[in-house]
Amino acid sequence: MNLDLNLYWKRIQNNEEFALEEVYKLTFKSLVNYASEITGRRQSAEEIVQDVFLKIWQNRSELSIKESFRAYLVQSVHNQALNGLRHQKTEKESVNLLGDEKIWKFISDSYNLNDNILDRIFSDETEVLIEQAIKELPDQCGKVFHLSRYENLSNEEIALRLGLSENTVKTHIYRALQKIAFALKKEK
Repeated sequence: MNLDLNLYWKRIQNNEEFALEEVYKLTFKSLVNYASEITGRRQSAEEIVQDVFLKIWQNRSELSIKESFRAYLVQSVHNQALNGLRHQKTEKESVNLLGDEKIWKFISDSYNLNDNILDRIFSDETEVLIEQAIKELPDQCGKVFHLSRYENLSNEEIALRLGLSENTVKTHIYRALQKIAFALKKEK
């Protein structure tokens, strides 16, 4: 099976979409079962596997698979499933994913965020405010923020995908978080 999947990988790199479809058919069920063991949720597991295949197709020309393609698939599903678990943590912990401690400290210091505002971050109303603030970001800033926070790409991966420097990526994320904090303060 490894040899077959490695042959499919070469065809996928040659933009042969049907090769990806074949690998999908051959591995979907077992990959979903594996992801389900990690996440405990079949629907999430199916989404994880679909996302992995989508990313493989989108990044086929940049990917360098050193081991077998099968091993790469399993590792990718494993990583995505673990990322999914991180997002299932408590609401307060998930807010920490929006930025590292330095950024949140800056926002807190700059905009005098208090416990009342931080408590509101976890409300549905506040989620709408955050989504609105994200929609109002300039295009490039919004793309960077989305890739960072919703697709879990590293700054380096975002920089490569968008043809930006890593410092520019960091600046966009920083500005996005500033605008979110400002929107929250304004609604205080």
